Amino acid sequence: MGLLLAAAVSISLASTTWNTSQNTTTSQEQHQLIIYRTETCSCCKEYEAYLRNNGLSVRTVIVNNHELNNVRKRLGVPQDLLSCHTAQAGPYFIEGHVPLEIIRKLLREKPAVDGIALPGMPSGSPGMGGVKKEPFNIYAAAGGKITLWTQA
Repeated sequence: MGLLLAAAVSISLASTTWNTSQNTTTSQEQHQLIIYRTETCSCCKEYEAYLRNNGLSVRTVIVNNHELNNVRKRLGVPQDLLSCHTAQAGPYFIEGHVPLEIIRKLLREKPAVDGIALPGMPSGSPGMGGVKKEPFNIYAAAGGKITLWTQA
């Protein structure tokens, strides 16, 4: 009986619930990142590996370009901030190759924004090859307004 109860508790703790209609997550999943990307993008795969190797829980959803654009519209990602993949963490979108320390800052501070972005595919950013030549400008979007949020 004790073993059965322990198994039930383990299964209960391991399960997560994603409620897209309310755009919220359970406490078990608050720091899980859901990445929407196409199958063929190799830098997206490298970015996922970077996040996983640094302890972030990542769930990948493979989509086609049309579906990716629909995800972006649903999350409110402005056209000017686009990159090659879009992620969601709780109520926030995270567009592009945003460094992990900036994602953690977003989740810790919980600003009143729709999400953050590192537009394009800057050289030296996580998942991209090359050398970082200057600080990365991370933008925030809230209600259609875009502002510089921080640098990395």
